[in-house]
Amino acid sequence: MHVVPFAGVRPVRDKVHLVASRSYVGYSKKQLREKLQGNPYSFLHIIHPDLGSRQLHRITNNIARFRKVREKYHDFIQQGILQRDPQPAFYLYRQTKGNHVFLGVIAAVDLNEYVQGQIKGHEHTLSRRQETFTAYLETTAINAEPVLLFHRHDPALEDIYARYTAGRPEYEFTQTTTVRHELWLIADEQGIGAVSRCFQTLPFLYIADGHHRIASSAQLRERASTHNRTPEMDYCMAMLMSESRIRISAFHRLVSDLNGLTPESFLHTLRRQFEVAVLPESPEETRIDRLLVYLDHSWYSLTPLKPSAHQLAVRCLNEMILAPVLGIHDPRKDQRLTHSEGPLGIDYLKKQVDSKKYAVAFALPAVQADALKQVADAGEFMPPKSTWIEPKLRSGLVIYELS
Repeated sequence: MHVVPFAGVRPVRDKVHLVASRSYVGYSKKQLREKLQGNPYSFLHIIHPDLGSRQLHRITNNIARFRKVREKYHDFIQQGILQRDPQPAFYLYRQTKGNHVFLGVIAAVDLNEYVQGQIKGHEHTLSRRQETFTAYLETTAINAEPVLLFHRHDPALEDIYARYTAGRPEYEFTQTTTVRHELWLIADEQGIGAVSRCFQTLPFLYIADGHHRIASSAQLRERASTHNRTPEMDYCMAMLMSESRIRISAFHRLVSDLNGLTPESFLHTLRRQFEVAVLPESPEETRIDRLLVYLDHSWYSLTPLKPSAHQLAVRCLNEMILAPVLGIHDPRKDQRLTHSEGPLGIDYLKKQVDSKKYAVAFALPAVQADALKQVADAGEFMPPKSTWIEPKLRSGLVIYELS
């Protein structure tokens, strides 16, 4: 794989903990306003230059607004909050969350390899969302949050990373989420060459998170005319990490009603296609190995009567329960369906159903990296909200300029 260093734009060291932010979609409207009002250095000011806007929490295809983003970005540079690196580098990033260490390198990946299928995805992209991101990139000319890619484990890469992480990091800070962030620069010729050669031995990269971002980058490159296409548009900023380092949790489901069925008739309907077994107690999150359902104060496990070797639990749920039984044919849009992030845990599902806010909950096993690779290698796609993948990367930690 062709992976190259780049000269990024970064926060100055004494303000990095104030600049770097979660993705804007990770905040409620109230939280977003509090962040913007309480921290003048937050990268959120660049994403939301219109502090008083009623549409604060929505990114719409608005070129005038994107121009304001571009202006605010240059304001941050002029104020000395952000600075351009003088030479290309790989950015070695480590995030420590509890006992789990995420470690990888932020680099520029070749969009030719994405178009040719060597960088593989497992999710569909929505054309409207892709168009919005493309317009955003074209107008702002910055990429501030890397696509998360994973690859097969490479001991040589890990050895290189260990040499650099033994030294003092360029950045080292912990935010209120208790997650620790560290960043090192691999800017010397020997280190850059060693990292580049390791990636050249890898046949594929796989998209963990950021399908729309990389698709939009490729679309911008394709659309750019000869006079305004820059060399930087041939690449997309990405965080590259070993498959052994990423962590995948499930997205669970909550449904507000049983589509006119009673709990008894709902279970009776499920028994036509599943072996339904009552669980004596609440299952442990780490031991979920099949589709589970919670309703009427009880947990049940569901095993398809006609199992398929390639049938993921999330597909079973969509195709055998949500659509035919509960009448939910479009999981992206149906207001009766809510997706619950895996880290919230299954006790959260139980509380939501017991409170009668929802009628039924479905807990799914986490999809492993090998399963993601099998789907991508086969050219297939997983249903929406199939995986909750970590690490969740910070916006504004390293910025890739397109011009």
